[in-house]
Amino acid sequence: MPWKVQSSVSGGMPLTVAQSEAYCSVSRKLSNLAHEMSMLSASWQHAAMVISNQTSAFNNLSAYYNPSSPFTINASQSFLTPSMCNAYASKCQNMSQNLEQLAALIIRASGIYEEAEQKAKEQFDNGIALLTAIFPITSLPFFISALSSASSDANNHTGLKNVGKWAHKTRKIQQGTIRGLSQNLLINPITGIPLFILGAAQSKRNNRMTKTYRNKSLNFLKYANKHIDNSSKTVSSVPFVSGALSLFTAQLNNKKQGNNLTVTKINEPWRKPAFVLPKPGRNLSETLDNLAELGSGNLGVRPPLVNPDAATIAISRFKKVDGKTSWLVVIPGTDGKAHSPFGWEQNAEVMSHTPLARKQADSTRMVVEAMKKSGIKSKDPVVLVGHSQGGIVAASIASDYSKEYNIQHVVTAGSPIANHPIAKRTWVTSIEMEDELVPSLDGKENPRRSNWITIHGKAMHVKETQKPLPPGVTRFSGRKYSNQKFSKDGIFVNDVPEEGTLTHDMHYHKAAYDDALQLGSKNVIMHNQHFNSIINGKLESTTLWQGIMH
Repeated sequence: MPWKVQSSVSGGMPLTVAQSEAYCSVSRKLSNLAHEMSMLSASWQHAAMVISNQTSAFNNLSAYYNPSSPFTINASQSFLTPSMCNAYASKCQNMSQNLEQLAALIIRASGIYEEAEQKAKEQFDNGIALLTAIFPITSLPFFISALSSASSDANNHTGLKNVGKWAHKTRKIQQGTIRGLSQNLLINPITGIPLFILGAAQSKRNNRMTKTYRNKSLNFLKYANKHIDNSSKTVSSVPFVSGALSLFTAQLNNKKQGNNLTVTKINEPWRKPAFVLPKPGRNLSETLDNLAELGSGNLGVRPPLVNPDAATIAISRFKKVDGKTSWLVVIPGTDGKAHSPFGWEQNAEVMSHTPLARKQADSTRMVVEAMKKSGIKSKDPVVLVGHSQGGIVAASIASDYSKEYNIQHVVTAGSPIANHPIAKRTWVTSIEMEDELVPSLDGKENPRRSNWITIHGKAMHVKETQKPLPPGVTRFSGRKYSNQKFSKDGIFVNDVPEEGTLTHDMHYHKAAYDDALQLGSKNVIMHNQHFNSIINGKLESTTLWQGIMH
């Protein structure tokens, strides 16, 4: 059985009261019609039963009094037969289901109840966070079950099947647990004092931090509450803990990998720009496909001098009709390679509370260096698209290099970026699956603003069969057949095993975006149009850049 993803959208331009009431009114009318059609279906079923019983009784009575009588009634002689009534009942029931689903789609596409659901989730997270912060031992089952699932997968060679099940079962408490643990690390003097010393040392390295803030950061007892997550606070406990830890982990990583970064362009002069990556990247949907393949190492070609230990990103240059140049930067996530700047350790640095720490992260340095070598100018419009750590790097660049580069749009998939101070002029499209742990590592929901939307995807195992590809056609040919038809039940997920895997896989995020786009959500359409407006020129070049630490 394949997998499907169904999406909902939060954030973006809010509906006016009149619009909200209009959508609700239409949805209610459709639901009422659905109820009436359901009642009519029941009436037709009752009629079928009555006709069947009366016909049978009349024929039995006629046969009893006059067995030789030719005047018997059967189903074929009646104006309405039971089979006809059952057929009408089935049609009415189908129409009722379609109307009900249409009513639900209108609510889902317009996000009528999304804000209320987000507030309820935030209250639940606050409760879990408070419990975990005061009694951290309550989080032991959370981690023990995770280790047990990982161990079971390793012993039985089942990939990440059990870990995926664990992530799905614990999806509702992940964010609150992460938030509560980070709070406990700060309010507990045994761990809090060392963290504040490290955090203050990290802050001192940042020239933009004021002397007053540095002094306050050192006073643990008085200013500990400043770093506890709260909607009214600008400083969150998670990035502060990440920043403090990164001061320690960065040093260890530098000793292991070295701190010298080499960024190299892969030259492919014989390749046309549209064929460097599997798809031309003419829109966000194709760009997400390219991001998935780039992260998997499945490039359209096998370029020379490819270093298996290096991280690879792609940068595309577009020439617009007015002669201006725009850029698209595609950044895969953590690869865990021995000498890659996108290792596991760099995640703590790019999630830090200080701009300097985020800038000094090897992964950020690599992308910025590649952008410089590509010739991106300060006024050129730039779109950054990243998965996992790649999305965090994109958010960091949009936050910390807003004066050096004109970052107009950031797209992230499975990335914890809620705490990044992304410039308000930058549009943000975040894609998150409901049961993946990684986006919950920031400990809070994404900001809600007019140009920032979050697409929440829900993965489901379905009994339907996916249509096979046409003979001789590969998926990444860029042909129109790859555009899936509208489905009220969600979008199929391509290239995942039958038993499924962690929904942090990029293919789930791609399906979540496609489903959100097919819904016809006003905010998703606006973000899609904004993305397309930046790269709507002629694709002049696509270059691959590799980074390695030594």
